[in-house]
Amino acid sequence: MNSDSKTTTENPFTNFKARSLLLWGFLIPVALGFALGLISGFSRFNPTDPIFGLIIGSLTFVLLALWAIYRLRRLHINVKHLIGSLPNNYPWLPTVGIVIAILLFSLGSGQLFYSALSFAAPELVTLLLEQKVFLSSSETVVPLLYNLLVIISFLVVAPVTEELLFRGILLHRWTAKWGIAPALFSSSLLFGILHANIIGLFVFGLMMALLYLKTRTLIVPMVCHALNNLVAVGLGLISTGSSPTEPVNALEQVRSNWWVGIVYVALSAPWLITFIYKNWPKPSLPLPYLSNAAQ
Repeated sequence: MNSDSKTTTENPFTNFKARSLLLWGFLIPVALGFALGLISGFSRFNPTDPIFGLIIGSLTFVLLALWAIYRLRRLHINVKHLIGSLPNNYPWLPTVGIVIAILLFSLGSGQLFYSALSFAAPELVTLLLEQKVFLSSSETVVPLLYNLLVIISFLVVAPVTEELLFRGILLHRWTAKWGIAPALFSSSLLFGILHANIIGLFVFGLMMALLYLKTRTLIVPMVCHALNNLVAVGLGLISTGSSPTEPVNALEQVRSNWWVGIVYVALSAPWLITFIYKNWPKPSLPLPYLSNAAQ
């Protein structure tokens, strides 16, 4: 028996069904939407208030992660081995540099994507561009609670649950089914599809997965994810605090600033390509869970 088939056979994630995870990812928000709709019927809250969407989104990932942990334990998969431990004296400075490169690429690819999409679906692009990170009292009845939940969701819920689900569970499961390279691409593609900036978030997911394979701990991609979202929160604060004296046509602005996207991509792409080339895993590479469990 060769090393590849042995690794696949011994992978306990073979018995974890990804389709069940995806099914619950659909059912949970539907159930939460129904429950919050009933609650709003007995309260003064408007069911169309943005805070309901934020609560449903955050609770969906929290409950989905808890369900996944429950399934892992039923399969006798040790969650601690899946998460791993942070190495002593971990070099954070190069990792922060990687996060900066990812941010630049994400901003650049997003600019180019929206610029191109604006000609095919201008209404959709306008809707996406008008979305705000933080809301005022004119946009939600509970702005303080909404903005606090945004911070918690961006800096805690999303980094922890998304890294656990996409880089931890799905990467291991799909590696057991298809191999490491298809698992990297498929888990990153699904992550990108679930976000507005598909290309940028696909690359983000791929980089987080490579960091996980390199360090054998989810703590590093969780921290990087949180840093990435922290910048998004900061940009949201700047956007909320700014009050332009003249109205700006967002659609025309994104079309005319396409060159900014090219600059950002050109600056970040060599850095990211080099990292991917140096850290692309061999087919026989032991997965983080198997390596941590063997120690």
